[in-house]
Amino acid sequence: MQNKSRLKIWVCEYVSAGGLASESLPASLLQEGLLMRDALLADLSQLDVDCITSHDARVIAPQGVASVAIQPDHDAFAIWQQQLSADDIDACWVIAPETDGILERMCQLVHKAGKRWLGCSEAAIRQTSSKSWMADLCSQAGISTIPHCYLHEAVALPSLPQHEVSPAGWVIKPDDGAGCEYTYHFKSDLEVYEFNNKIKSNPAIPYQKLLLQPYLPGIALSMSVIASNEQVKVIAGHQQWVSVDNGRFRFQGAGVNQAAQYLPLMQAMAEKIYQAIPGLSGYWGADLILNEDNLLTLVEINPRLTTPYIGLSKVLQENPAKLVLDAVLHNHLTTRAAASSVSITLPAAGSAAIERLNS
Repeated sequence: MQNKSRLKIWVCEYVSAGGLASESLPASLLQEGLLMRDALLADLSQLDVDCITSHDARVIAPQGVASVAIQPDHDAFAIWQQQLSADDIDACWVIAPETDGILERMCQLVHKAGKRWLGCSEAAIRQTSSKSWMADLCSQAGISTIPHCYLHEAVALPSLPQHEVSPAGWVIKPDDGAGCEYTYHFKSDLEVYEFNNKIKSNPAIPYQKLLLQPYLPGIALSMSVIASNEQVKVIAGHQQWVSVDNGRFRFQGAGVNQAAQYLPLMQAMAEKIYQAIPGLSGYWGADLILNEDNLLTLVEINPRLTTPYIGLSKVLQENPAKLVLDAVLHNHLTTRAAASSVSITLPAAGSAAIERLNS
């Protein structure tokens, strides 16, 4: 019999949990997903918490946790609904990409089941899942953001949109993309036009959702944030290791809390974001660019666990999962920022992290 002095949490990392069971698994999203899943389950295992989850049948099940295997012919959402129908599920912790409204749909699934959602509100997810909507809301609140327009609108003009500073090239990325998927860098207007002509009829690329932005030079940073109903706290600041390979951006890892010297700047920005977008609750992250004048520009907001979470338990003096549970379930947020740092390098596809896949 379940000991109800213990909390029971349904944990779902969408990619590894069977959300793509009938499709090919994208290597980069899978490896990040597996690492976040295992880090979260490890943190929860140290608390007075029981967990259940599911896993794509092609992926090794998490150790020490009850998990249902989802086969290619299964309906993942139906299985998740069945798991959520159990009376002893107290709360749900979901990690999912914002692409195509997946994270928002997962939030709706949990709410329909009458369970507690451990994360940002549905409205906040919807607003931050769209990079253009998020930028508009934050810009109106006085937060520095990157100018943007839709690619298909920009190439219809005689010349690409110009900004106060001549751009050092251009960035093209989906309005609701996850990670560095379909994210490109171009050095000239001509390259943008050539790319547009090449991909506008490619059904594999979300052409109508592609944004065009000026490339902003600087240091790529990110922050891990925890918020209650009344407070917001940046608990760690990270270096982002992003490369450009044949015009495509690739996320290679993070220096977890290796940008701690910028925590005051990040805290000030997080407080503005928190006011501009109500409903940012629990753990959320944001990607930033630091320019040569030590000013931050907001790139995007992720209303869920982010990759640096993998290393948070090593740099915080408190269990990061406990901090989130306290903030969401008890509206309690008293934590010190991380005091050390650690490096996380994401293995290349085909290396140890990806070899978790069953042959």
